[in-house]
Amino acid sequence: SRWRERERRPEAMEFHPALDAPHTVSFEGDTLILPVVSHGNVGQLATDLLVASVTGARRIGCLDHPALLPCVGRDAFARDEGDGPGGGHIALGMEVYRVGGGGGGALCLAQQRAEVALGSQRSFAADVAEWIAERGFAEVVVLASAPSTEAKAPGEIGGTSFQHVTASDVPDDRCVAARITHRKTSGGGGGATADQKITREDDDRALPPWSLMRALRAKNVTAVALIATCSEGDNTEDAATMADAVAGVLGLGLEIRAASDEKVDEKVSDGSSRIRWTIPPSWKAAYGQQPMASEIFA
Repeated sequence: SRWRERERRPEAMEFHPALDAPHTVSFEGDTLILPVVSHGNVGQLATDLLVASVTGARRIGCLDHPALLPCVGRDAFARDEGDGPGGGHIALGMEVYRVGGGGGGALCLAQQRAEVALGSQRSFAADVAEWIAERGFAEVVVLASAPSTEAKAPGEIGGTSFQHVTASDVPDDRCVAARITHRKTSGGGGGATADQKITREDDDRALPPWSLMRALRAKNVTAVALIATCSEGDNTEDAATMADAVAGVLGLGLEIRAASDEKVDEKVSDGSSRIRWTIPPSWKAAYGQQPMASEIFA
C-alpha cells in the first residue's frame, strides 16, 4: 500500500520517545519552536536558553533522520547527574522538549544540534515539514540567522537586527506589534516582493530557512520564521534577544526557574524590561575554559 511505501522511505523522519515519556506522544494542537542550523547558530542558542529557563520544560524524545550527521554529547542542561530538563540523558543530534503535559496547546521545542549532510537540505526540510503536518502541530516558529552583510545599508553591517518571514507571505500581526520587520523578499537574494511565493530558485540561493519555509507552505502548515541578521562570533547576546522575541510574539507568560549563578547579562538599550535567561552549563566552555573578552568576537 501507499502507506507502507511511505513508511519504508529511507528519508522519513522518526520520533523516538524518551524512556520516561509515554510510549505514544501526541503533538496535536501544540506549538513547535524549531531552530535551523544557520549563521552564528543564534536559533540553537536561543532554544538552549528557552529550554534551560522555562519551568516545566522536559525532554520527551528525539528525532532521527538519515541526513542528520552523528552527534552525541553530555546532557547540555544538567549540572548534576539526572537534574535539569534533559533528565540526565546524553544529548543527541535532534531532541524534543515539551513545556507542560500533552492534550493540545503545549509548547514544544526541537533542538537541532547536528548538521545536515551536504546536498540533503531540501529533502531533510521536506521530511521535517511532513512530520510536522502529520503530527498536527498548530503552529511552527522557526528560528534562524543570516550574515549582517545581507543588510541593505552599509551602516547596518556588523550590527544585529531581527526580521520575520511567514510561510503565507503575509506579515504576522504579533511580530508587527513587536516591531519585528516583515521581510519583503521571499528568498535570499532580494528582488522578490512580499506577495510572491517562496520559489525553488529562492530555495537554492539561500539555505536555510527558505527550504524549510517552502516545505511548510507546501504542507499548509502555519509557520513564522524569526531571523537575526548578525555577525558570527559570540552570539549569546543575540540569542537572548531572540529568546525575548519568541516569548513576546507567542505571549508565553513564561515562568522562569529559580535564580541561578549563571545568567545572561541584561543589556537593554531602550529601557524596557528583559527576561534574565538561565545559561545552560554546556555554555561554560563554549570559548574555552578561561574567560575571554567578548569584544574580540564583535
